[in-house]
Amino acid sequence: MKIAILTGGGDSPGMNSFLRAVVRTAIFLKPETSVWGIYDGWKGAIENNLKKISRLDVAGISLTGGTILGTQRVPNLEKSKDLQESIALNLHDNHIDYLFVCGGNGSLAAANTVNNIIKEKGYKTKILIAPGSIDNDVCNNYGSSIGFYSALDKSLEMLDWIRDTASAHRRVYLIKSMGAASAYLAVYSGIAAGAEHMIQPGEDIDFEKMATMIEGRDRDTRIIVAEAYEKSILEIRSILEGIFKRRDIEREIRTVDMSYFQRGGKTAVTDILRASWVAYKMVKDAMFHNVDSGFYTAFYTGQPPTVLPLSEAVKADTSHSSIPEEIIELALALR
Repeated sequence: MKIAILTGGGDSPGMNSFLRAVVRTAIFLKPETSVWGIYDGWKGAIENNLKKISRLDVAGISLTGGTILGTQRVPNLEKSKDLQESIALNLHDNHIDYLFVCGGNGSLAAANTVNNIIKEKGYKTKILIAPGSIDNDVCNNYGSSIGFYSALDKSLEMLDWIRDTASAHRRVYLIKSMGAASAYLAVYSGIAAGAEHMIQPGEDIDFEKMATMIEGRDRDTRIIVAEAYEKSILEIRSILEGIFKRRDIEREIRTVDMSYFQRGGKTAVTDILRASWVAYKMVKDAMFHNVDSGFYTAFYTGQPPTVLPLSEAVKADTSHSSIPEEIIELALALR
């Protein structure tokens, strides 16, 4: 059997754990298996940039963030039939039995499209994909994305640092969080850190009421703003400062963009175990059950993943509105 591995879209902690687990499991179960890494994501699949990976090549990478295979976005891949067909043909010409992908919504969409071309052409490659995204927005009705809990760890650490300074100076901090169209990272990090408010995309904010809440605070106030919210943290600052001036509220406002700090750093143990477990199950299914192309959930270690057809997974709606209402109520209760 010949397996290729690709990490696509934005990097997320746990991708290296996924890579290591695929390589080690495949060679352990069937030593004659060859495993090939595709470099720079879907760009590498287009350019036929792949290299054989050994057990030693993946030694000691589980804790490392990012992805040693690299990942580069291909903006026109979604609409270019030529690029999509070149990926399918390269996989076929390289005699790849299975392509394992760890990536986000863009990678899921690309995998589904390429898979359809493979079936139309009668090629043999099958595609298995695991969700890799700090945004937790990849078909997460069935689990959570690899990298999400690592990003939460980084967020919690930064929010704790910010609180120290905010409390010392009695300041208000407006803090931007990554998350794309999803508010999971903003809301969950806010719950864990005890932030006073988390602003979701599309939320109708009563800034007068927010100013009253801030006025009633003794020392620090941290307000986390999800990436896709319509107003920037500077615009929110301007609105609040106008209200403070009119109402004689003596509070100083600072802005912080956590963004790319949330993505990097060491991988959380939850993501290491989850990525390793999903990769292990994918390899076993490929080798012993000849599983067809599909999307593997990233749920609890030891719990059999739910496997969805790519065509079903790609349609799943997992935007900010997918956050369960009880989680929002929890956030409100803990303010």
